[in-house]
Amino acid sequence: MHIRVATSQDAAALAAMNQEFNEVNQTPEQMAAQIEAARGHETALIADMDGVAAGFACVRVLRCVCYAEPYAEVTEMYVRLAHRRKGVGRALMLFAEQLAREAGAHEMKVLTGADNAQGQGLYRSLGYAVDDELLLLKPLS
Repeated sequence: MHIRVATSQDAAALAAMNQEFNEVNQTPEQMAAQIEAARGHETALIADMDGVAAGFACVRVLRCVCYAEPYAEVTEMYVRLAHRRKGVGRALMLFAEQLAREAGAHEMKVLTGADNAQGQGLYRSLGYAVDDELLLLKPLS
């Protein structure tokens, strides 16, 4: 297995996995543009197993006005069904943590679904704990 930072050459694989995961239909060209637009703000990671895209994660490091040190967030994480329980998610998370530390972050937050028991199990096994913060969402359209 190989984990690396995704590039625009990975756009077709990322678009296909994003469709599977988020039901967002983007062309490879649109995904390539998103990868480039996010550069410096969010980094997409891709996991390859035997030459096949097995999963992806997105991580960003954020600076805030009220805190001296940046923190990191994993905003997306998906492992294809055929590649689950093979260490792909763990490898993606460890790579994301490494990138975050290198960028100066001292804390990582994970955004995940309340009903994502399998993902939560992975995060807990890596030392993550439920925080007391509550995320609220309001569409701005």
